Amino acid sequence: MSSVTYTVSHSDEEFSKTLRDENINTLRRPVKGFIFLQKARRPGALVNVIGVVVACTPKRKSNGTDYTCSLVIIDPSIPLNAKGITVNVFRSLIDQLPDLSVGNIFVGKNLRIQTFYETTQLVATKEGSTFKVIDDITERDHKFPFSMRPHAKEIMEYSGYLRRWCTSSSNSRHGDYTSITSSRKRIKIQELLPGIFFDLIAEIVMVCSAEFKVDLYVTDFTENKLLGNQEYRPKTPYGLCSRNILQITLWDEHVEDGEKLPIGTFVLLRNLHSKRNTNDDLVAFLHGDREFRNKKIIILDEQDAGVKEIISRRSAFCAQKTQKVLEPIERSSCPELEHDYTEQSITRIICGKEIELTEIDDIKVHPEPANFFRTRGRVISVMPPNFEDFSQPYCHRCNKIIHIKGCENCTKCSRGLKRFKYKFGLLFEDELGVGTLPVLITKGDANTFLEGLPPVNLYQNQTVLQKLKGRMQKLLGNVLESQAGCGPLIDFCVRTYEIEDENGNFKRIYRMFNTVLQE
Repeated sequence: MSSVTYTVSHSDEEFSKTLRDENINTLRRPVKGFIFLQKARRPGALVNVIGVVVACTPKRKSNGTDYTCSLVIIDPSIPLNAKGITVNVFRSLIDQLPDLSVGNIFVGKNLRIQTFYETTQLVATKEGSTFKVIDDITERDHKFPFSMRPHAKEIMEYSGYLRRWCTSSSNSRHGDYTSITSSRKRIKIQELLPGIFFDLIAEIVMVCSAEFKVDLYVTDFTENKLLGNQEYRPKTPYGLCSRNILQITLWDEHVEDGEKLPIGTFVLLRNLHSKRNTNDDLVAFLHGDREFRNKKIIILDEQDAGVKEIISRRSAFCAQKTQKVLEPIERSSCPELEHDYTEQSITRIICGKEIELTEIDDIKVHPEPANFFRTRGRVISVMPPNFEDFSQPYCHRCNKIIHIKGCENCTKCSRGLKRFKYKFGLLFEDELGVGTLPVLITKGDANTFLEGLPPVNLYQNQTVLQKLKGRMQKLLGNVLESQAGCGPLIDFCVRTYEIEDENGNFKRIYRMFNTVLQE
C-alpha cells in the first residue's frame, strides 16, 4: 500500500449528513471511478471497488515469496443467493497487510480481476494496488492513500451507506460467512482459463532450458482451444497438437528440478498460475517458494489414480491417431476412391511445371543438392507464428530484408525503408505424417505464391492482412490450433540448393517456386 496518506477531517454537520437515515433499500451508485462488484467480470482488467467485509483470513505466508490475506466483500449489486467477491491481498512484508474484521469497509483501487475455476476474484498486487480499510465510520480523522484523496469525502459517505445497508434487517447475509477456502482446484487442461491458480497432473513431452528458467511442455491428452504454442510441433510424441500441450515456465529453485525431469514423466504440479503470453496463447508459470522448496513438483508413478486416467486417455488418443494415418492408405488402395483422393490433394495449389512427384524423404537425401522437385504434403507449422510478420522492411539498394520489427532505416546503408518483402516458412509433413520438409517462401516466389496480395506493412494495412489470413486459412486448416492431419494435402514445387555457414559446413535449403495459392 502506498506510504503517501491524506487525512480527512469531518465537521459535526458533515458527519450528521453522512450518518443520516435514508432508504437503504434504494440502490445507490458507487463513488465516481468505482464500480459495483457485480460488474467486475472481465479477467485481467483493473477495477476500483468498495464493499463490506463478510469474511476474512489471518495474515499468512503465501506459496511464493510474499505475504497474503484474503477477504470476501459484498455490496447491494451482489444477489442474495451469491457468495460475494473474494479479494486476495499480497505484500512483501506481513506488516503491510490490512487488519481486517467482519463488518469493515474495504476500499480497493487498481485491483486485478482473475478467474479461479470460473469464479471471479480480485487481486491487490504489491506493485500497483492500493487499499483502505474503514472500521469506525464515525472517526473524524482517516488516512487515505494519495490515489484516493480526490474522493475521500464521497468514499466516507458511501461507506456509511454500505454499513447501514449491510446491517439492516432486509439484508440477511451479514455474518453468513465464517471461512474462506484456500484450496486450489486440480483441473484438466481442457478446463483451463486465463488468470487462475490451479494444480495439474500431466505427462512431460518436452523440456527446454534457457537462462534462469525452464519451459516444460506437458499434456493430459485433453484439448483446450486457448492453447496455441508453435515451436514444439515437429518434436512432440504421439502426434500431439497444440490444443493438447500446455507450456509451463519454471522459475527460481524449480529450474534445477525441471531440467532433471525425463520425457514421459508423470508429475503433479501445484500452484500453477495461468495467463496469456504476448502471442495471446494460454500458458502457465510456477514461481519460487522459500518455505516449501520442492513441494510443487511431485513425480508420480503409474499406480496413481490421476495417472491412470491420463494413460487411458493417451491410449484412446493414439488409437484415433493411428486410424487417421491408415484412412488415406486404405482409400488409395481402393480403385473407385483413388481419383477423388488425388484430385482433392492438389486443388489448393497449382504447380507451374509438370514435374514427377517425389516423396519428401527422397528430396532430403537426393544426391544432387541443386535441383527442382514437385512433392505432396500438408502444413503442420508456420514461422513466424504471427501473420503480421510475414512481410518485413526491405532495402532495395542493399537487396536486404531487415529482420527488425518497426525498423525505419537500413542497418547497412541507413537509407529509409519504404518497401516490404514477404519472407516466411512453412513446415510440411508427408501423407503418412512421417517425413517433414521446411520450406522457405520469400521475395518473387512469395509474390507468386500469394498472387494479388502485395507485400506491405501488415501491421498498418488491415485490408491486405485480412485477405492474407483468409487465403492462408485454406492452406493451413486449423494448423494454428492443432498439428498434424488438419490441413489439406497439397502439391507444391521446391528448388533445393546449399549454402555455406560461418563454420564451413553446407546446409541444404528448400525454397518454394512456381506455386500459386488460389483464392
